[in-house]
Amino acid sequence: MGKKFVVEGALCMCKFGTTPGKLKIIDQQFAHINGKKLIGTTMNLGNVFEPPGFTSCKINPMFPKPCTPAVVMWDGAFDKVKINRIASFLTDKSKGTCASGCPGCIEFTMSGQIALPSAPQMKEATNVFQGDLDPTGESLALTEHQIDSFLNIKFS
Repeated sequence: MGKKFVVEGALCMCKFGTTPGKLKIIDQQFAHINGKKLIGTTMNLGNVFEPPGFTSCKINPMFPKPCTPAVVMWDGAFDKVKINRIASFLTDKSKGTCASGCPGCIEFTMSGQIALPSAPQMKEATNVFQGDLDPTGESLALTEHQIDSFLNIKFS
């Protein structure tokens, strides 16, 4: 089982494709994680990648063709939670099966989630690196107010 849930914008690669594709969520518009990012589910089927697919499909290396992915199923999903009693959440270890390829030919290379540092991590980092920031020795460490202000910023 994977360690991270997959969200819209996650990078994927097909064993037969030539470039990565970005996951787009088309099956639901209400389950969010990590802010406002839609979470991927096992019902996100069909052509669910931008830019259209993985550019070129080399399932038959003698005759490459433009990629038009058609995901027919996902394996390795987190099935302890369901949406509408049907769909399970995709994880970074989930694999997709394309109608043109073979089982598990689509894998995630990046979950799409962005980690933000916690307040204690920010405090420790500012103390550790303040000498690097100002070699004259003046303290440039962020105050607690500055750290709290940074953590309250809403990213869109």
